[in-house]
Amino acid sequence: MPETMSEFSKRVFAYLPSDKEKEIQVFPHARVDGDCIGTAVALAASLEKLGYTSRVILECEIPPRLSFMNIPDELLTIVSSDNEEEIFARQGLAFAVDCSEGSRMGACEALFERAEKKVVVDHHVSSAPKTDYAYVDGKSASCAELMYMLLKEWEDATGKALVDQAIADYLMVGIQSDSGKFSYENTRASSFRIAAELMERGANVTDNAYHLFDETCEGKVRLHGMAMAAMELHCDGRIAITKITLDMMEKTNAPEGAADGIVNVLRDIDTVLAAFVVRENENGELRVNCRTKVGFDAADFAQIFGGGGHHRAAGFSGKNTDIDSFAGRIIEEATSYLEKT
Repeated sequence: MPETMSEFSKRVFAYLPSDKEKEIQVFPHARVDGDCIGTAVALAASLEKLGYTSRVILECEIPPRLSFMNIPDELLTIVSSDNEEEIFARQGLAFAVDCSEGSRMGACEALFERAEKKVVVDHHVSSAPKTDYAYVDGKSASCAELMYMLLKEWEDATGKALVDQAIADYLMVGIQSDSGKFSYENTRASSFRIAAELMERGANVTDNAYHLFDETCEGKVRLHGMAMAAMELHCDGRIAITKITLDMMEKTNAPEGAADGIVNVLRDIDTVLAAFVVRENENGELRVNCRTKVGFDAADFAQIFGGGGHHRAAGFSGKNTDIDSFAGRIIEEATSYLEKT
């Protein structure tokens, strides 16, 4: 029988470095979203309250779209080729949240993979942690919910109040992000119960929802318009796909993260079962966001391309190929996938 969160929390607490001069380094996935960064910062801030030194390890600055979270700079460390060895020398434990392997951490991959002590908390159904200290619940709407459960256990064990207003807000951002304002299929009754407790601790649902889902800018609106105009429907309207090129980003002056939300609009077309947004990155990598309805398992499909995620939301990438060819392959594979299901 899988261990309970209570059992896991006790094992992890005992596993924390005895030398409190060593850092507990928290690793979210690359291209951070509200859930992974909210969870990571909540953990790091709580560990600091318990007397440990903890930092969230990132490959780049927090994107402007998440600046409303007001995360203290002192909790963050940006990795570069100049400081990687220095960061590793401080490492006492590597704690992965919202992901379970270094391959999803971008430039931080080596720091996590080299760690002697690792812990994983994740909610992706495709997660396969390579450590004995892992808690994975693929039914949880967000990783933030699991982290709140962990921190509550530590509060009870230590008698210290960890989840203050700021930490409650970080966790609420995570839940709202990955549950789609509590509207996605993954939302459970426990999501609302945890959200209610976080509100009682000071979390601001209204402001978070505005910044996460409603706030926009001219460049984002223009990019969305171009992406919608370029949309294609295939397989009798059951597959929707659009491409976002670097040229489109430049012409619209769209900020990083401006493509967020496009895939949801495509998914919401009445005939569509699977929607894909293929985006060019400056490093030559192609990133794909996938959203689906019942009848098309996004996580299962993403594994064809070496990706993963949830049943209704997943992602994967492509390298050494052009965007048109990769989009064509996605259409072929998705059509075949539908024929088999």
